[in-house]
Amino acid sequence: MYRRIFTGIIDQGKTRGFLDAMRNASTHQEQRGIRARTIIWGSMTGQTNGVLIVSDFNTMEDLERFSDLAAEDASFADVRRGVRTNMLFDHNDVSIHRMAYHSEGLYSSEEATAPRRYMRVLAGEVKPGKHREFVMAISLALEYQKQRGIDAVTSVWTAVTGQTSGISVVAEFDTLAELEKFDEMAQKDADFAELRKATRECMVFLTSQVSIYRNLL
Repeated sequence: MYRRIFTGIIDQGKTRGFLDAMRNASTHQEQRGIRARTIIWGSMTGQTNGVLIVSDFNTMEDLERFSDLAAEDASFADVRRGVRTNMLFDHNDVSIHRMAYHSEGLYSSEEATAPRRYMRVLAGEVKPGKHREFVMAISLALEYQKQRGIDAVTSVWTAVTGQTSGISVVAEFDTLAELEKFDEMAQKDADFAELRKATRECMVFLTSQVSIYRNLL
């Protein structure tokens, strides 16, 4: 599975127009046979009017068809321009990622990869030669939290564009209570802390900041 992420900021008072424009864009591409699940995530940390437009494609071919449509279909270009005009600036970044790991083990399953209400993202880079250790470490940490009743799905995405050693660890929760329960266990459970430390030791961090988002659409 491949993920296309478009980052930006919603101008004040334009959230409704932005979401309406996104619905139109999704309908337009679906009518032309391009199937992708697009989710709008609103930032709850940092720049709180920031958004991520996240589109997931089952194959690279699907993503390429989307790119071709965006480049060649004038009506689609107009629809997408309607999205951008509701944003504070239009020189936003687009990045492409590939799913490298999913806690449910079913990369293309609609049910397993269905988005939840809240998303926690930690970005970094995997140290050279540490990919296998990283996957093993994160698998152990996820099994530990699952056994202790933390209901979350976690995926790992590797960068295809930009810094291609870049990686994002994405945890999704149905409720804020589950997210808070995870954070509390991370702070107070020494065994869980050790498991998470093993994961972090395989990474070089781009930032120590964890980003939290809520599902807007």
